[in-house]
Amino acid sequence: MNIITVGLDGKGKVTFQSHAHTDHFAQGRIIYATLPTIHLSHLRNSRFYSPVEFGKRFYIDDYRAKLYPSGHILGSAGIKIWLDEGTLYYTGDIKLERLRTPERTKIPRADFLIIEATFGVPKFRFPKPKIVEKEIIGIVEEKLDKGEIPMFMANPFGKAQELIRILNIHGYEVRVDRIIGKVSRVYRKFGARLKISEDGEVVVSSRRGIQVSGFSRIKLSNHADFWELIEIVERVKPEKVFTVYGHAEQFAKILRGLGYKAEVYKGPMLRLDGEGL
Repeated sequence: MNIITVGLDGKGKVTFQSHAHTDHFAQGRIIYATLPTIHLSHLRNSRFYSPVEFGKRFYIDDYRAKLYPSGHILGSAGIKIWLDEGTLYYTGDIKLERLRTPERTKIPRADFLIIEATFGVPKFRFPKPKIVEKEIIGIVEEKLDKGEIPMFMANPFGKAQELIRILNIHGYEVRVDRIIGKVSRVYRKFGARLKISEDGEVVVSSRRGIQVSGFSRIKLSNHADFWELIEIVERVKPEKVFTVYGHAEQFAKILRGLGYKAEVYKGPMLRLDGEGL
């Protein structure tokens, strides 16, 4: 029997890469990813990728698959695969609340779910993105009133572009460092409206400034918080859940308490015949 396996954000002959953050870079003879993910990944590696469009059916060997936007950064995707044992959906890193620069998240139904658990405990509850926007603009206005230059620090692959878009919408031009500028050009190639100027009154940096992340005081996160993760599970309606990353053990335990069959995913390789699910 020919056993077919696929790597999920990992190594394998055939792999799927959910997005362009280095901790999710895949290695394989064939790496499936969206075109924005490929362009962003090529800023840091030269691997060969096979581009796949959102919502378009493709095949891994004889197994049907489809990619769905996951709202994490530009091009980020989850994958649904039609296995012998039923359908499986792997979220990759995901954000349910809509941000301004990634594609709108779509959640499919599936029999099995592999879900990220970066913030998979109840203490993690993020404010709505629009509330965080008001906080950011309040800081900008306060700094400018004092004659200071507002400076924010953010991940150059995704979070910085979200900040730039927020600032632009509120009428501010933005100065950035070299790596944020390179990533922002890819974002613009795929339709993101980002205005960057050498004379911008606000600075977005990858190295210094007021930190903006899910772990900082300004909690503009592009990960799902605990309650978003619970909602994602409810939408997928799986028979069994596998948790991965972050608080995977704790989140699986919580899901079992809610009546789900749940355990920590032992990937990154997935047998496409469904054995072991």
